[in-house]
Amino acid sequence: MKKTNRKKYQDPKLIGITGGIGSGQTTVANIFKNLGCKVINVDEKAKQAIKRDASLRKELREEFGNAIFTRDGKLNRKKLASIVFNDPDQLKKLNRMVHPRMVSSVVEEMETARFSGKYPLVIVDAALIYEIHIEQLFDYIIVVYTGLNKRISRLKERDNMDRAEAMVRIRQQLPLEEKKDWADFVIDNNRSVQELEKQVKHLFNVLIRDVKPTPVRPVRTRKMPSN
Repeated sequence: MKKTNRKKYQDPKLIGITGGIGSGQTTVANIFKNLGCKVINVDEKAKQAIKRDASLRKELREEFGNAIFTRDGKLNRKKLASIVFNDPDQLKKLNRMVHPRMVSSVVEEMETARFSGKYPLVIVDAALIYEIHIEQLFDYIIVVYTGLNKRISRLKERDNMDRAEAMVRIRQQLPLEEKKDWADFVIDNNRSVQELEKQVKHLFNVLIRDVKPTPVRPVRTRKMPSN
């Protein structure tokens, strides 16, 4: 009788991780990933939608001009950002084009991961969960909360933005204080990485309490008759 250690999870929870630009939600998502969770990054899904969908690229060219793509056809994200983040109407147009395709792809991957039984939790890392009204997709939503000055410092360091640019991006999203009030769980990301990891591990243990491994039948091997 041969045993297998591979776990199959019954009905893993669907978790949305959100926050705001510079709050550190992707760092939190990656800690969950290291704990064995499936993590789906919405920004990556949006990039894939633009890369793979010729009709979407055509719409984007028609609306925002050829300059948002490089000569070899890749999206020039900085150029597009300079257009949409300085004009709320243009940002709404972009979101109307990209979000339906992106959400469809995210839901498909969520369901595939959920029914695979491989993961105790299926995590979606998305800054705009509340803005695009997809909160109903999740069993629980985690908001990663960080103070404004710390967020601005991170954006300066990570994206080379000045304070004015950072504030423009931050104001394009719902206030983090509001998201914090709506959340099922809040992770405070104002302290050290070690403290952040401690909070995430504690929350992971809380969330998986009622996620039970499916009993796995041992694989029986038949002995071949000897000659």
